[in-house]
Amino acid sequence: MRHTAAQRELLTELVADLNQRQEHSLDTVRKAVRASDARAEAAEQWHVHLAARLDRLEAGIERVGNQAATLRALVGELRSPPTLSSEVAAPGTPLLRVEHLSKEIGGADILTDINFEIYENEILGLIGPNGAGKTTLMECLANLRPRTSGTFYEGDDAPPDWNPSRLMFYLPNGVTPYAELYTIEVLSLFGKLFEIDPSRWEDIIVSELSLGPVLQKKVGALSKGNLQRLLIALALMSPQRLLALDEPFDGLDLQQTHAMMDILRGLRAQNRTLLLCIHQLNDAERICDRLLLLSNGRVVGVGRLDELRERAGLSAGEGRLEDVFLRLTGGRAQDENDLIQAPQPVSRAGMKNS
Repeated sequence: MRHTAAQRELLTELVADLNQRQEHSLDTVRKAVRASDARAEAAEQWHVHLAARLDRLEAGIERVGNQAATLRALVGELRSPPTLSSEVAAPGTPLLRVEHLSKEIGGADILTDINFEIYENEILGLIGPNGAGKTTLMECLANLRPRTSGTFYEGDDAPPDWNPSRLMFYLPNGVTPYAELYTIEVLSLFGKLFEIDPSRWEDIIVSELSLGPVLQKKVGALSKGNLQRLLIALALMSPQRLLALDEPFDGLDLQQTHAMMDILRGLRAQNRTLLLCIHQLNDAERICDRLLLLSNGRVVGVGRLDELRERAGLSAGEGRLEDVFLRLTGGRAQDENDLIQAPQPVSRAGMKNS
């Protein structure tokens, strides 16, 4: 069919109008896409900003929790008479007695003729210079190292095959349990393992140790202080009567240390007995009922601070634990790490370095 000139002109105008409308529509779509991308980018930036604010808020909550724990510790110290004074009650029933313990490694004597007792419901501090044999002693008690000689008594019984798992929970220093798991997963695992009542579990985690802000962090990503609090939480969950803790204040700041002391004193009130290997003498003086002082693998003193003062030749009330320490040890020590590199064994009595 042939079109007239007028019809062809009309068709040309119609096609041009359609092309113009199509271009306008495409331009509108492009603008809408750009606007959508801009909104998405703005939303992403806002999310990043919000996440940063939440991190700061979380850190603030943790600081407030630590400050509250410190205040509770200070109140507890003000209400309680100081330990290590002449008014400390006489020791009660021995929970664990060690007689003539010796440990030889590679022909070197690490421990020689060690004798002492740990009494029920006391805090016994294990102190001494570097290389005195403190960690080796705790590892022998936990059956992580075989002793060369000596006898361990649980009450009046001396079992021939020493298995401390029912009596003692040993927490080594510097372990990182299940680094790839989240903190909440590790805590849940130990809570189920030790059959902890949920209310007690929450009290340990939230109220006593302020671990709430780090529950969703992986164990391997925790700061040293938070990792130490996680380890202490696992120890507190354990059912054993005797807790042997190697450097329980390591990685804690002053406020956290005061709070931890308050927790450990509370454990003593709950019929738990504590053996604490402590590097800082000021901390040992504040927390311990009695002290076991090692030097070069030998016991140079055991007892209350006033008893150690007398052994050191100091008059009553003269000198702090540091003065007694220096007087009895003479500042001499051999580094046991030069003798042997300690392994990381596994034991039911304690934990393993995973």
